[in-house]
Amino acid sequence: MEVLTNGIIKPSTNGIQTAIFRVAIYARTSTLAQADEDKISIPDQIKWAKDICEERGWEFIGSYQDTLPGDTEFEQRPDGYKLLEDARFKLFNLVLFYHSSRLAREPWVGLKTISLLGKLGVQVYLRNAPMEPTLPHNYVYGGNVAHEYLNALSLVGDKQENVARSERVTSGFKNLAQRGTLVFAPYGLKKIAKIETRPDGKQEYTWHFESDPIKTTVTNRIFNEYLDGKSLRKIVHGLIQDKIPSPSGKLGLGSWTAATVKNILSNPAYIKKVRWGRKLGSKYRQGKSYTGKQKRVFTPQDKWSLEDAENVSDALIEESVFYKVQERLRQRGKAAGRQLAADSLLAGLVWCGECNRRAYLKTRRAKKDGRIYVRSDFIDSSYFRALDCRRHLMSSDKLEHLVLTKLQSRLMELQERDIDKELSVKEDSTKTMLSGKLGQLDRQIKTYEMKQSRLMELYLASSINKDGFDVQKLKLDSELTILMQERTRIQGLINNKTKQREALNTLKQLLEMFVRVSDRSTQKEMIYRIIDNVVIHKDYIEIVYKYGIEPTYGLNVKPHPCGYLGDKSHTCSCTAAQILRYQKKLSGPILDRIDIHLDVPAVKTDVLSQHATDAESSHIIRKRVQKAREKQRQRFSSLSITNNAEMATKHIKEFCQLSQDCLSLMRLAITTMHLSARSYYRTIKLARTIADIEGGDVITPAHIAESLQYRPKAESLH
Repeated sequence: MEVLTNGIIKPSTNGIQTAIFRVAIYARTSTLAQADEDKISIPDQIKWAKDICEERGWEFIGSYQDTLPGDTEFEQRPDGYKLLEDARFKLFNLVLFYHSSRLAREPWVGLKTISLLGKLGVQVYLRNAPMEPTLPHNYVYGGNVAHEYLNALSLVGDKQENVARSERVTSGFKNLAQRGTLVFAPYGLKKIAKIETRPDGKQEYTWHFESDPIKTTVTNRIFNEYLDGKSLRKIVHGLIQDKIPSPSGKLGLGSWTAATVKNILSNPAYIKKVRWGRKLGSKYRQGKSYTGKQKRVFTPQDKWSLEDAENVSDALIEESVFYKVQERLRQRGKAAGRQLAADSLLAGLVWCGECNRRAYLKTRRAKKDGRIYVRSDFIDSSYFRALDCRRHLMSSDKLEHLVLTKLQSRLMELQERDIDKELSVKEDSTKTMLSGKLGQLDRQIKTYEMKQSRLMELYLASSINKDGFDVQKLKLDSELTILMQERTRIQGLINNKTKQREALNTLKQLLEMFVRVSDRSTQKEMIYRIIDNVVIHKDYIEIVYKYGIEPTYGLNVKPHPCGYLGDKSHTCSCTAAQILRYQKKLSGPILDRIDIHLDVPAVKTDVLSQHATDAESSHIIRKRVQKAREKQRQRFSSLSITNNAEMATKHIKEFCQLSQDCLSLMRLAITTMHLSARSYYRTIKLARTIADIEGGDVITPAHIAESLQYRPKAESLH
């Protein structure tokens, strides 16, 4: 008969008491700064967990820590994701939370996480809703209804508390603004706090604002330049070029933005005024947009309150200057570009071919030969963000003319005989772009590879035994196989010649309809059905059609314009961001399936023309390769495979036995190089081939080391 101490400890067969609860603590702060405040910081949460484990006799396994906003889904938090993954490996059976708000601030997020853990046999213990956990051997998911109700009520109560707190804060700020008290220091002003003791002995906290000399100079510069006719973006570029820190303290590209400058220009605190009601501040009242982003509600000007600021020492800007700026901002909002942007046939379809960012339509009034006219241009959004790329891509009229000309040419190419000819040419070419569905499957495959990598880390760290590793790996491999088969099936549909013919015929019909339409709004609607993207390069444009030979996945651009990266005889003219985008064109799962990665520099013509006397001849190399392949054929003579590349996991375990030195090297590589499960086995297969070429029967650490050199590097810009 079992004797339980506090229902937690049981005696084993040898009389020694052992803990039956293996406990992990999930600790979180909503922001990075909270750990420095006098609140419940992460160390305090972990200390509470250790204390309760010591008191109850529970075994403390470890902690998972995050510093992210509370309404982020649990599995999207870094350590939240790790906790859920480790729960699948049965590393613990009880998770502690100091407060239900540490789990989630939205009830549905918290209940979803509790449900996921419960299905894995892991219980949740909330400090603010304490209920003794069920003994693990008696626990059944959904069996403790009282516990589920208590957790749900606690999470709902947290949300109501947050809503009430938000409303109290909103009401407090509103009252302060209506009394003429400025609370937050805008750029150019600094807050001076003071604590005074009243006659009744109580302390009173007050504050006022004084000008910051350096920032005041920058603020005046912004107002003056805007009144002198500079645009927001020109002001931004000037501030960045002069290396002036932004309000957040950043320097360099992207530090200042047009939105930041506009906020400074429209803030009435510079004329000793307190504004209230421009935008609603409570996220709980605003909800979220259909894209999942937080809504920001702006109110009309007649709903605002504007009071004299009693706690601002001096006005930084003259009232006449400030109101002139506000009038110019209003005119800017009513400029022709805002109203005519939608009239362009290509608005929303244009991208920059150099930085891979979307271009927006900028319409402005221009003056030529004494005549004022409206000019529309496509501007790179990198310029808008104060990043390093072109400003002007192409005028709207010129781009529209080029696109319409290309559409006419494309229609002429799509005659019946030309379709057959195009299909026959494209049938043998390699498809370089994948469809959106394939992209989705690639992301799912990558997730499973992350799970395999995590499983491998736990196994190499001896956190799980071999039986548990084999069970979990078999499950992940089976699910990954299903995804890979689906990916192959969809790729086959894309490559199907009949489907390609149908796509080209559809494109032909749409183009024939388009050339017969004269109404501009109908033309625009049809263009959006025909064209996926229009990419503007330095010397040409490229149209990506919705219906064509190649399926579209993302943006079909020329990712590395100069082509001289790593060439010692030419200087690469691309930015670091462009090079990184170029390298990311091949996804991780695709790179993982390539066994050997080598950077091969360009060879000069005079070197090619030289007669190499000391180089190994192809005849000798061929003999060595043939000898290695013969060795592999003999090795697999009783199997259906003929070479190392065809080995499955079971064959690797049989024919690629590793010594302890090799295993130690692989463990180090998995930790430092972040190898996935696929990379792990491919490294061993390649090491087996290297050993075969050298004539060895056993894989040595030298073979493993050479094989690891051929894995892709995490960063190749240095």
